[in-house]
Amino acid sequence: MNTDYIATGELFSERYILPRHLGISSRQVNYWKERVILPFFEKEKYGKMNIPQAVWLYAINELTKLGIDTKRLAQLAKDVWDLPREEKYLDSIFEYHLNKKVNRLDDVHISSLKIMLDDELLMNTLRTENNPFTDAIKASIYIEKSPSSLLYFPNTGEHTFIIGDITPTLKLNSLMNQETSICIPLIGFIKKIVTIEFEMIEGDLAYLSQIENQLKDIILFKSPKYIELVIDNEKIKPLIITEQHKKGEQLANFILSNKLPKNSKLLIEPRSQDNYKLTLITK
Repeated sequence: MNTDYIATGELFSERYILPRHLGISSRQVNYWKERVILPFFEKEKYGKMNIPQAVWLYAINELTKLGIDTKRLAQLAKDVWDLPREEKYLDSIFEYHLNKKVNRLDDVHISSLKIMLDDELLMNTLRTENNPFTDAIKASIYIEKSPSSLLYFPNTGEHTFIIGDITPTLKLNSLMNQETSICIPLIGFIKKIVTIEFEMIEGDLAYLSQIENQLKDIILFKSPKYIELVIDNEKIKPLIITEQHKKGEQLANFILSNKLPKNSKLLIEPRSQDNYKLTLITK
């Protein structure tokens, strides 16, 4: 998948998930909307969600089942969605990259960051889409072995997002020894949501690479009885899918668990009786 931090618009432009796909009723959604727990929904209506919005709805549902009341959920929603925008979290990220002494960004990316920072109308839009929560979602999707979790302290209202093997701050580590905390892994939600999109959408998904979209098309929509995916990379295990498997779930788990090189190539060998052998060349 695309790992370029700047090019993340594709993840937010795809809107296919409805609350009912997650087993959440319209009545429950309306209740949360009225209490400003779902700040990205318009007051009079709601529609299809992108992946970060769907993950947020799912996380709110989990916290509700654990007994977190609406007042605390509304404050958490404000802290997650509103405060980073008001405090210009994204601006600070851009400025950090621009001011680094040793900068890994090339001249084109540096120029792009400067142009975006100077465009207040554009930045107002981007600030609503980029915050620590959406960064955690992007890390789980775009970066290999970087599953993310929401760590929430219901008594104090504090929260953080743990990405990969990055540990919480000293302050939060101290809180964990003193206060009740709730840790909600997000990768399970993300896999469920990506699986739903895989099975719903026959065309290409913008946040998938060309190879990943090819795999999705063959495995889910050509309806093979047996697929053997062989990879010339010892770190990535072969994938075998039969009619009895949940194809969308297996494919989502494979893609989200393995970072495929951008220059990968796919050799397709149709075989008898609706069987396929796929060879993924990554070198």
